[in-house]
Amino acid sequence: MKRIIFAVLAAVGLAVCAAAPAQAGKPAPTAAAAAYWGHWATQALVYDATGGTNSFKVSEAVAEWRKSGWNVVMTSDATKANIKVVAQNSTIEGAVGDASLVTSGSIITGCTVHLSPTFTYMNVGEHMAIHELGHCGGLPHSTSTKSVMYATTNSNTMMTKPSAQDIQWMAADY
Repeated sequence: MKRIIFAVLAAVGLAVCAAAPAQAGKPAPTAAAAAYWGHWATQALVYDATGGTNSFKVSEAVAEWRKSGWNVVMTSDATKANIKVVAQNSTIEGAVGDASLVTSGSIITGCTVHLSPTFTYMNVGEHMAIHELGHCGGLPHSTSTKSVMYATTNSNTMMTKPSAQDIQWMAADY
């Protein structure tokens, strides 16, 4: 009886996996990419509410992710944006930035990015923007120090462009 139940569950699981086209094009999960957080079904419109007087370089970060194949662009109309980037301390204690996703099932419908104004010196602000926008795009943290999605940053791991692997992950999600 246990074998029959297992066989039925396995068959149902295969059918469900086969019916999920959004998952089909993704690379197999690895230690560096344990799971995706979701994907966008529509164009992502980013509004930069950081005030424009800092060095977050949100538009540059959007341009870099756009190169990956993610359908993301800047907008000057806050009412049309589904991603809003603000210069505020993170909502996560001890973090210098965060991305709060709004989802419907596995579809990402919105995101708010908090970037701490304290860390706008050097290239840290730009790194924070590209990292947190990666989360808005559905990417988790990476275990690779060569990835913009690496969970922490210092002068050795700070990046302002996604790595080839980051771009592959993002492109595979769309």
